[in-house]
Amino acid sequence: MTWHYPPHQYELGLLHTLVRKGRAANRHVDYAPNYADTMRSAEFSVDGADPFTIEAPAGEPPAVWTDGAADVRVREPGGEWTEPREVPGTASTPPHREPEPIVTLEPTPRDGLWELASPVLGRPVFRSASTPVVSSGESREEAFALTEEQETRHDVRRLPDGRWTTVHALGFRFLRIDADDVTELVVEAYEHPVSRTGSFACSDATLTRIWQVSASTLHTCMHGLMLDGIKRDRMPWIGDQALNTLANAYAFGDAGIVQDSLVALGRPRSGYVNGIADYSLWWLIATGFLARSFDARDHLAAEADNIHAFATDLAAHAGEDGLLRPAGTDDDFQLVFIDWGVDVDPTRDPTALQLLWHWALTSTADVLASAGHPGAERWRELAATVRATLQRVGRTADGGWRAYADGSAEASLYPAFLAVLAGLSGPGDASVAALLAGAERAGTPFMTGFFLRALIELGDTEGAVRRIRALWGGMLDAGATSFWEDFAEASDSDGTDSDRADSDIAMYGRPFGKSLCHAWSSGPAALLPDAILGLRPLADGWSRFAVDPHLGGLEWAEARVPTPGGDIAVTVRGGDVTVDVPPGSTLVGPEGEHPGPAVVRWPTALG
Repeated sequence: MTWHYPPHQYELGLLHTLVRKGRAANRHVDYAPNYADTMRSAEFSVDGADPFTIEAPAGEPPAVWTDGAADVRVREPGGEWTEPREVPGTASTPPHREPEPIVTLEPTPRDGLWELASPVLGRPVFRSASTPVVSSGESREEAFALTEEQETRHDVRRLPDGRWTTVHALGFRFLRIDADDVTELVVEAYEHPVSRTGSFACSDATLTRIWQVSASTLHTCMHGLMLDGIKRDRMPWIGDQALNTLANAYAFGDAGIVQDSLVALGRPRSGYVNGIADYSLWWLIATGFLARSFDARDHLAAEADNIHAFATDLAAHAGEDGLLRPAGTDDDFQLVFIDWGVDVDPTRDPTALQLLWHWALTSTADVLASAGHPGAERWRELAATVRATLQRVGRTADGGWRAYADGSAEASLYPAFLAVLAGLSGPGDASVAALLAGAERAGTPFMTGFFLRALIELGDTEGAVRRIRALWGGMLDAGATSFWEDFAEASDSDGTDSDRADSDIAMYGRPFGKSLCHAWSSGPAALLPDAILGLRPLADGWSRFAVDPHLGGLEWAEARVPTPGGDIAVTVRGGDVTVDVPPGSTLVGPEGEHPGPAVVRWPTALG
């Protein structure tokens, strides 16, 4: 069975479904309402027959299904005929409503709760003669908590076969059912159908485990589009996706979910993506990550006009000096966000925002140039203007980066590491390097992931790995089986849930507000292979890639990355480096360039 959607409507249908279901399931949701509407009608023609019109209710895309091969064309009323987006599904449920298949899991009873090995998005299904009361949580504490303290609604309903389930899908690991006669309990969990073809392992078991949990956390948050977390908010945010696009490239190579999420979020009716000006910049940066890390040529060629128009709308807020001064709108979540815990005065020129703007402009220019779009040069020229302005007014006397580009602010961490990533600072900037070396993290795992990428760019690979081990390893020590929205607090925990600090599950002034399975914490899936093996793409689609190992104190390390031409495999053992180079890729290593397919070996010191 195949469903046929007008262009972009499957993706928007997914977005509307996720927002609608997320609001219904969660007690605390704050999501900007300015995401694009779905089409209300479309004309279809099947196998050359007379066209017919499908009318759709608000929030639902027009679509038709066919059983077997069919030649389907679609158009907006009065528009040009085009090919539809085709998605497998069933006659009863269009795939934008239920995008992922279900796997059945059997929870284990322990100390008054039913427990899974790791969090899932799904529903309990069971038998009980009485009407049950269900509660759940990503922690044992939340599953035992009072209803008014919980993040999720737990309404129940009876299935036609007499079993019970919850009205809403739940993001949980622990389950409580208040009924005396519960039998045949299973959990029907959604699981995105992608094989984790990437891998990473090394002689440090903690680092190996961090990579595995990073990848599985990301996988759990794949649900049609990329979610921020499975419990809360259970919606797509582009800042999260910018970070986890890189993790996806190393762990899964799943370009489809990246592209669908960019399409869905990149068409706001007004204002900015997710109601945040810097998130619109992350949308452009994430598009650049897509180009570099996947084979997205066809997608980017089709989207080039929209990417150019998106940048044009933003540039309307730029002054003659090139700096971006976004205007507030009624749909803002927060005009300038940067990160939780960062206070930003949007009436000034936050240097972090301007560096993201420069990065977004260069990303746009590169993407459009690769697609052969004539707008590329405009954005390269504007980026040069922004660069010149920032070098003049954004720097401190000793070469650091100010919090505000007004000549009076002190040096600040966020502009420093963003300047490295945006290409305005490098290893020769001693003040920037010293500031980064003196910091252990940058707020949340989201921005800490980019901070660590900057450390790697500056050559401090061992410092980056040490911080990953401490910060993400701290979550493992606190009992995490998936990575959290924010880091664990330092404690004497022995790794059991009972020792977890209250602050490890509380956030936003709520006792269970913190998401304990959050995709923006998946950064080590990309960071560890990059820092330890020097494994990174140098050209779009991994057509050229680098391997430059820095094992530090490790005895051995290995990684496998799914690329468009096949898997890249790197092994460093016993002082030798071995690289499998797939067809269509060229290895750039210490001993020169090696086009694939090939197996390349060279000796290396393990210092």
